Amino acid sequence: MILDNLKPFLVVILLFSSSIHLAAQEKEKKSISETADKSATSQPIESLTFDKKSADLSEEQCPKIREGSSTIEKIAGLKGAMSVRNLTFKYFDKPLFSLTDYDYEHMKALKPICDNSSEEIAGLIFDSLKEKVEEAKDTRENTVDWIKKTSKKLEDLPLGGSSVKVIHNAWKEMENRSQEMLLTDLHYMANLLDSLLKKHYKPANTRGAKFTSPFVPPNTDYKTQR
Repeated sequence: MILDNLKPFLVVILLFSSSIHLAAQEKEKKSISETADKSATSQPIESLTFDKKSADLSEEQCPKIREGSSTIEKIAGLKGAMSVRNLTFKYFDKPLFSLTDYDYEHMKALKPICDNSSEEIAGLIFDSLKEKVEEAKDTRENTVDWIKKTSKKLEDLPLGGSSVKVIHNAWKEMENRSQEMLLTDLHYMANLLDSLLKKHYKPANTRGAKFTSPFVPPNTDYKTQR
């Protein structure tokens, strides 16, 4: 008798638990599907593989090899590291920092055709160039990380005279790293430090002295003597 009375409740409980299980399965499937989609879209696109047979090795490509070749050979022949500033030097119709593996192989194949140099010489030049460019890119990346960390640290400094000294020290370090960054990086950091110094100098200036930034030289009007 009691069992008969409980049957409707047992049926409801079974149906409810079954629906929860199915919903959980659907949610899990959806999660797995979304993860797979994200994984697929995040896969890196494979770079082009150079094929000498299908590459454009016509005479029309030679101006790209000849223009700036003397500078490229000087960079490739450097005993030490290449300056980060040279990353913006344009060769083969693009700045050095944009050159790809395909470009280097293309240039190796073109040079002997365009200036009658040997394949061995072309290989030495562009292998060395690639090595120096990649090294300069790594150096610049490290400097950009320093800029980001230093900027965050300085922006969080409390107002006052003690912070002014920290900003001055950051300026000195920026000068020491100046050849390890692009001019755009240098200008960004210099402007940031200058604006922060003005911000911190005002509350620290209890004597009311006129502020003159040591970072940005004042405009000077030169009068012509007659």
